[in-house]
Amino acid sequence: MNLMTLIKYVGGSIIEMPLQIVDRQLEFYQQRKNAEHAQQLRMEEASFMQQLDMERQKFSAELNEMIANNEIERSGKVVEIFMEYQKTMAKCTTSIQESLGKMTIELRRQAHDLMEEKKRLYYQMQKDATNSAMEQLKTIRREFPEGSMEYQIMGDAVRAQIIGIVENSNRFMKVIDEDFARMVSNLDTISRNAEANANQYLSMAFGNLLQSKFRGDTKLLRD
Repeated sequence: MNLMTLIKYVGGSIIEMPLQIVDRQLEFYQQRKNAEHAQQLRMEEASFMQQLDMERQKFSAELNEMIANNEIERSGKVVEIFMEYQKTMAKCTTSIQESLGKMTIELRRQAHDLMEEKKRLYYQMQKDATNSAMEQLKTIRREFPEGSMEYQIMGDAVRAQIIGIVENSNRFMKVIDEDFARMVSNLDTISRNAEANANQYLSMAFGNLLQSKFRGDTKLLRD
């Protein structure tokens, strides 16, 4: 695969995949706000995740075929980061689903807002990086003969930019996964604190009741 085609592929499919995965998961849970039918939700959830995973596996198979056919350079950092990218998509798809499944409706709304904010920044950053790599490659082709040492050196610089774009997509998916997990963790902490406070209140109230009863019993004995 020549560099121009690789840039277009990374600037499209690679950048878009994390957005598609998370957006579709958020949409799925937002459409299922009624938690009364838990069993039906679990069945729909399993079916949705199976479909999403099949699409992700198809994407990975296409990428693996490109690598096997030497359309992407077999050696070097380019292939390594693509392989790491695939692992991240698989792992985070599952863990994000687990986090969303534990969230309340309000927390999912907050997760959606957080995703929209980070998605806007991510998309702009990635598109800027892609455009920069594209322009740099055009300059190389215009100013240096193909096969020259200068062409090769500048081409390696473009490959480094491409690697950076894939790494950013990889990092973005991990950050969203960590953010959602942190939201669930905070919710668990709040729930535990609320339960502890309730237990403490009940213990104090029960203790006061016993003291009151004891004082009453003592009064009866004196009478």
